[in-house]
This record gives sequence, C-alpha cells and structure tokens, in this order.
Amino acid sequence: MEVFINAILPLMTLIAIGWFIGKMFPGDKIVLSKLTLWVFATVLTFSFVNDHPPSFKDIMVYGSAFALIFLYNFLLFKMILRKKRMSDLFFLTSVFGNTGYLGYPVLRLAFGETAVAYGVIYSVISVSIVNTLGVASMLKNLRESLKNLLKLPFMYAVIIGLVLGYSGINWHDFPLPIARSLNMINEAAIPVITVFLGVSMSSVKFKKDVLSSALIASLHRLLVVPLIAYLVTTIIPMEGLFKTVFIVESSMPTAMNAAVIADSIKKDPEIVSTEIAMSTLLSAITLSMIIAFLK
Repeated sequence: MEVFINAILPLMTLIAIGWFIGKMFPGDKIVLSKLTLWVFATVLTFSFVNDHPPSFKDIMVYGSAFALIFLYNFLLFKMILRKKRMSDLFFLTSVFGNTGYLGYPVLRLAFGETAVAYGVIYSVISVSIVNTLGVASMLKNLRESLKNLLKLPFMYAVIIGLVLGYSGINWHDFPLPIARSLNMINEAAIPVITVFLGVSMSSVKFKKDVLSSALIASLHRLLVVPLIAYLVTTIIPMEGLFKTVFIVESSMPTAMNAAVIADSIKKDPEIVSTEIAMSTLLSAITLSMIIAFLK
C-alpha cells in the first residue's frame, strides 16, 4: 500500500489530469507531443545518462537480457502461435513497453535518480530492438524501421551524454545559463511527460466487444512478461538496483507506439488501443505489487 500511495498514485493522478485535459480540449496534440519528445524526454535522457554513465558491461547485460525477452515473445507469437488471429496483437502489446514516459517517473519516485539512469539504458535498448527487429517483423521492412529509429532525438542524447560522461564532462559544469536551463527542463520533465501520457490516452475509446481480448493481452504484458524478466535475471545474473530496474521496466504497460503500428498494418487497432488504456490502468495494481515484492 505504501508503494502505491508514494510512487504510483501521484503518477496516476497526473495521468488522470492529462486525460481530462485531453477530453476537454480534443484538438491537435502534435505540438505537445513534439515538445515532450524533443525537449523534455530528450533533456531528461541526456542528464541522467551523463550523471550516471553505465559501464559497457551493464549495457551488454541489459542488451542480452532484453534480447531473451524479445526472443520469447517472437517465438511464441510469431512462430508457435503465428496462425492464431490474435498472434500479432499479443506480439505488439508484449514487446512495446512504456519504459520511458511511465518507466522513468515510476523509477524516480520508487527508487531515485540512479534507477532512472539504468532505466534510460533499458529503454534505449528496448526501443532499438523493438523498433528495428520488432517493427520489421510486422512491416517486413527493416530499412524503414532503421530510418524511423534514427529520427528519435533521445537516441542522440544518449550518445552525447555517454561521450561526455566517459570524458569526465558533466552538464552541471556547463556555462551557468545553459546549466540552469537544462536543470529547469529536467525538473519539469517528469510531470510534463506523465501529463502528456494522459493526454495521449484521452483519444483511446473502450470497445465493449474487444474487452476480453484486451484484458488477456494486458494480463500477459503485466504479469507474464515480468515473470519472464525475473527468470532471465537468473540466467544472466544481475544484482541489487540493477536487477530491480530491469524487472520493473519489463513490467510497464504497453506503449502508445503499439497502436500506431497496429493501425499502419490494419491489425486490430481498436483492440490494441483498448489494451493500452486497460494495461495502463491495471498497472497501478501490478506495479505496486511488483515493486513492493522487489523492495
């Protein structure tokens, strides 16, 4: 209960505020979307990576571990169950975790800033794999997937943050006006990102005839995938906060990107959208349980 009150409830409150704002002003959200992605998420990513640059070993461990989770989902839904009508739906909702817009706020409130630094590495690795191999398996176009990946600004923020961090250069040592500007953006990033998540969800409509399918997909994403992540940490040994972040990030609900892909390939976009909203709501319960268990 303490985890829910201190870490999850404040975020769900901000998501709810964003949802109401989105419903009250249902106009074009493109400016807010770009502002969140290009400014707040990018600066947040840069600052945390620069403050806590991970070792090459840490990157390889997360990369190998997430690859195993991806392989599990690929083998299950794209090979074993490929002839089932809902296989693409389950694959999409299982691999597209909301590791950034929801993952960062949860990690910061529950475990502190060092956890967010690990979360950034997890997010970058998962986004890289899912947006190349994952999207390519759906769209059958690896080149287009790579082009879309290179359009994400936080990928470059990670590179710059790592290079400066490994060189002993910290953004706090930048000229005072720049450092203060970055600090102000950094402090506002978590609330802005969380509210934007609510705004983006305001356009999702629950369809009664797809609730059962969305519920099954949500439970797989929120319960089965975290269990697989926990098992992976026994195969690829991890310890302490490093292990905790890996499991928590693997427990995040489905990201909005899944709906974009589903719509582009005409694969049950209404079910995917409903699952995104449902998994986000249910994650208030599942994340509280998982975090309490890991603590």
